[in-house]
Formats: sequence, C-alpha cells, structure tokens
Amino acid sequence: MSAGTQDRPNGSLADRLLESAADVAATGRSFLASERGKNVRRGVAAALIIGAPILSELPVFRKTVMGRLLRTAAVGTLLIKGAEWLRDWEPARPIDLGPS
Repeated sequence: MSAGTQDRPNGSLADRLLESAADVAATGRSFLASERGKNVRRGVAAALIIGAPILSELPVFRKTVMGRLLRTAAVGTLLIKGAEWLRDWEPARPIDLGPS
C-alpha cells in the first residue's frame, strides 16, 4: 500500500467499492439495452429454458432439499403464470354462446 492510501479513512475504500459497483451496474444495463446485449439476453434465456428442466431431473439435484423446493416453486410459478395468461387473454373474436 502506498502512503497516500494509508492516510485515507476506512470509509473511502467502501465508497470507492460502491462507486465501482454502481459503474459496473450502469455499464451492464447499457450493454443489455444494446442490440448485442439483446442477442446475449435471448441466448441466456434460451439456455435457461432448455437447461432448467434437464438440470431439475438430475438425481443429484432431485435428492436435495433445495432441489425439491425449487421444483415445487417452479410448478407454482407455472400455475400462476398460466392463470395470469388466462385472466389477461383477450380473444381476437368473441365467441357467441347464445342467449344468457
């Protein structure tokens, strides 16, 4: 450590770390908003969509408490998303079911 860094109070290191983390987060958001970032997001999403069911079927994952909890949470999430889709669905052409 140089003499200059030893004279600084302890809070300045934490402040610099927080500033650096904020800069990294802002740069990451900017990248993810770009066209190249859009391609990266799509690739990561596709890998997760394909990989998650495969991973959840591995015996090592299924035998752990955390694995079972995640599988239960995933089923609950799918049910909730399906219910939200059904609630928000607007058919292109309403179906006439006759007199009410």
